[in-house]
Amino acid sequence: MSEWTPESHPENETDINGFNKITSEAKSYTVDDAVNKAGYGKFQIRLLILSGIAWIAESVEVFIISVLSQFLACDWTLTKQQPAILAYAAFIGITVGCATLGSLADILGRKKVLAASLITILSFGLATAFVPSFLWMAICRSFVGFGVAGVTQGLTVCTEYCPIHMRGRNGFFFSYFWTFGTIMAVLLSWVIMVYRNSWRLLLAILALPPLLVLLCLNWYPESARYYLVSHQYERAVEVLQKVAKTNGTDLPPGRLVHVFTKEKRGRLKDLLSKEYRVATLLIWYLGWASSLIIYGTVFITPIIIQSGFLGRAKSDNQTSGNQSETDLDIIPCVEFTQENFVDLLWMSSAELPGLLIFTFIAEKWGRKVTLSVSCFINGVLLPLLLLRTYKSVILLILFAIRGFMVAIARLSYIISLEIYPTTFRSVGLAYHLFFSQVAGFVIPYVSQVLVFDYPEAVMGLLAGSIFLAGIAAAFLPFETKGVKMKEIAK
Repeated sequence: MSEWTPESHPENETDINGFNKITSEAKSYTVDDAVNKAGYGKFQIRLLILSGIAWIAESVEVFIISVLSQFLACDWTLTKQQPAILAYAAFIGITVGCATLGSLADILGRKKVLAASLITILSFGLATAFVPSFLWMAICRSFVGFGVAGVTQGLTVCTEYCPIHMRGRNGFFFSYFWTFGTIMAVLLSWVIMVYRNSWRLLLAILALPPLLVLLCLNWYPESARYYLVSHQYERAVEVLQKVAKTNGTDLPPGRLVHVFTKEKRGRLKDLLSKEYRVATLLIWYLGWASSLIIYGTVFITPIIIQSGFLGRAKSDNQTSGNQSETDLDIIPCVEFTQENFVDLLWMSSAELPGLLIFTFIAEKWGRKVTLSVSCFINGVLLPLLLLRTYKSVILLILFAIRGFMVAIARLSYIISLEIYPTTFRSVGLAYHLFFSQVAGFVIPYVSQVLVFDYPEAVMGLLAGSIFLAGIAAAFLPFETKGVKMKEIAK
């Protein structure tokens, strides 16, 4: 391994107008230089664990809105439209959170926004265990969704402290926490619903992971890059010294490069500036398409597990004439069996093989190629769920789809973080997530209502959308693998 050497940055002298100026001495170093020299060590691992625990909240929320209505149907009288309403409430919360919290993270700091988000998730998550009606359940889940929009700041901070050669893998390390969160939610549901039959107890316990991060918040660092662009130079140096000390190394010789900028932070219009416009529009579509597949697959998984196929059984059409419209509109109380929970657990674990593969190749292949190929493969696999064959075959196809879908989502997140400068990196990721949640306004009705009567149309929509995403990934104007992260746009 070649020895690391500090860089000189003579090109970063103050410009004549004093605008977007970066000063340096003969020997200086950037945040990238400091982080690369420190390597991937104890500091990054601790940060990953804390941020990953916060990330669990998102996977738990997606799981809850996919199965909660089936649990509630045994206590409350629910119509077949109400599961979609509950999902819409959560997605509205996430969408509003994305539009506000991303900008605030660039303006006020990543740590403050993450802390506020965790408090919101914990408070309203516990509140859902005590709600008296479906209306209050929907309201509380919308506030939980608002908080979920802010936990992505954990991924932002982790990426900003990650050495260049580990950024891709670090993004996939996060996905293990997503999968772990889903598996944890399934296991807890299995134990609590089978032995205690209490969805209230289940929701209370699933709301607790953010508390662990809040208890450790004093250790959680603010981003050195944020300190630098917000004119808090001494704090940036101090936290980089902490990174080096924790990892058993020293900072590079010289001084950290100053960044003086009049650029305002956290502005949406910067994402659509001439330099970033094409990339931003493509990233927004990638976010929309990837979430369409994620939520669509998660929502139809319980349907496939319970019936073994998509669409209505012939017996449903034959018996419907003997039932009133009111009876047909009510969700029946059908409790999950031990076999159903085993299938859910198996499908939740389906993401692990794909994650292991993509963790290995994350820094081997370019981001664009990996993302594009993954989208094309999923576009081919999705229509195969329409086959009327053995349930084990359908579950195997679903297993593969879930593995690729997580890789697609994480790659699009990684690209969003790498492509934008620090001054609007958080708002860039937030609007990527915003357009991801726009899919949430389409998919609940599509995957929980229309899929019974029009399964071919639903799967055609999902497959076509992700296939187009593969084309969009191939036309991204920047390859971000191995490229240093920028602090300012100019």
